[in-house]
Amino acid sequence: MLAILVVGFFPPIIGLSRVILGFDPSPGQNYGSVDFLLGFVYSYIVTASLFFGSAIIIRVLNIKIPWKGNVSRRVLLEVLLVLSYTSLTQTFILWSLEGTAFIHIQGELEFKDYLSNVVFSNTITIIVVALIEGGFFFRNWRESLLTRERLEKEHAQSQLANLRSQLDPHFMFNSLNVLTGLIRQDPKQAESFVEDFARVYRHMLDVNDLIIVPLEDELKFTQQYLRLQSTRFKEGLKVNWNISNRAKEGYLPPLALQEVISNAIKHNAIHAEQVLQINISDNEESLEIRNNLQVRLGKMESTGFGLENIKERYQLLEARAPEFLETNGDFLARLPILQVEE
Repeated sequence: MLAILVVGFFPPIIGLSRVILGFDPSPGQNYGSVDFLLGFVYSYIVTASLFFGSAIIIRVLNIKIPWKGNVSRRVLLEVLLVLSYTSLTQTFILWSLEGTAFIHIQGELEFKDYLSNVVFSNTITIIVVALIEGGFFFRNWRESLLTRERLEKEHAQSQLANLRSQLDPHFMFNSLNVLTGLIRQDPKQAESFVEDFARVYRHMLDVNDLIIVPLEDELKFTQQYLRLQSTRFKEGLKVNWNISNRAKEGYLPPLALQEVISNAIKHNAIHAEQVLQINISDNEESLEIRNNLQVRLGKMESTGFGLENIKERYQLLEARAPEFLETNGDFLARLPILQVEE
């Protein structure tokens, strides 16, 4: 409706301007306000007829000959049908109203009058149709773009869920190894370990569907996890914390910090004579986990996941990649701290 109001407004204004400037002297001195208003009525009759008719043609073509796979055929047929309809409709309206108050200002209509009106109407119609189809293409392009982004996001979330599901058995596997050692060494502590393990695993279930978690929550969970490990290793495991309040406002992938610490415990010798020192700090952009390297002699069994899992999750989140490297006899892990846009 807005298009009809806008397009129908200009022809009578253009006609009035031509009369005032002397380009169209045929109305003479009899051209008044009533004629001007009738010109508006006539203009809107023509505009509405052409607009709705062209819209029906486009709607039918969208069903019968959609744009996809039929561009050349669709353009040719749409232009042909729209121009034919516009020409016939404009000619019929002029013929029907000839001699009435609507067009008496033009006197007796000649062929050139019909031709000029048809050409003018066709020009306006082609412009309007181009705008309509342009809007249609823009909406389709935006919808397809949003659909593609949604599908990519869903695919990434699915991959993240798969990666997260790999960590659950990985954590279970490592914890059962710890429990096995405790059962042999201290059955009472093994019972306490099972209770603590239940609390830790409950947290894992709580974050099962999350892509990222607040860093502060991840720190609390990791501290619970380390209490489990301290039950077994006692003085052989030392952990130092130095996390700024600003860093705690960020986010991490669930269990990423715990996985790095689990990796350090799994691959290094830990006992009172060879203390494993783990330092956890931040540089505002990343969480840094550093431990001294004292690789154990016996090769530990591995599920094949761990640090690579963390890398893949950061990649799917389109975040800066984590770093894992050996430096000066230490193993250093840097986990980028994620920020959520509000």
